[in-house]
Amino acid sequence: MNCDYCEISRKKVKSEIVYEDDLIIGVVKDMATFPGQISLFPKEHYTIIELVPNPVVDRIFQIANKISIALFESLGVQGTNIIVQNGTAAGQKVPHFSVDVVPRKDGDNLNFQWKTKQLMDDEMDTAYLMLKEEGDRLFIDKEPKKEEIKIQDAKTEMILEKEGKDNYLLKQLNRRP
Repeated sequence: MNCDYCEISRKKVKSEIVYEDDLIIGVVKDMATFPGQISLFPKEHYTIIELVPNPVVDRIFQIANKISIALFESLGVQGTNIIVQNGTAAGQKVPHFSVDVVPRKDGDNLNFQWKTKQLMDDEMDTAYLMLKEEGDRLFIDKEPKKEEIKIQDAKTEMILEKEGKDNYLLKQLNRRP
């Protein structure tokens, strides 16, 4: 397989890498829309977001948020675009899921706008019904079961909704010295 992002992950080109953990890598792009543009991508090869496990997607967007803050602080930008080009029809050039964080300044002459068009009522209704049906199918019985948990310490009393066994807040509160 010939994938630029997998090559970066395998070669560990430190001069390009601005962030790395066990799940994802962030690199400064050499072909960028604006100086400081960073691409975040999973270390494992996934072509589109639908194939990426949820913990990896969560991590990428957490880091995209932090990268955006870093761009504001270090480069003095006035905004960022967080871009996912998911599939070739959406402009994806590398067959590896990624999120681009693009720094922006007023008057930078970048244009990410597209013209909207007025849809016919039957087009909107058909799209809505198809999406609603698929959404109902995808999300049925997917909501975690919640139970209420009461936590007390010397100063406060909290009631948390626990979602399954993976509530990180609950884990942190139960870690008492």
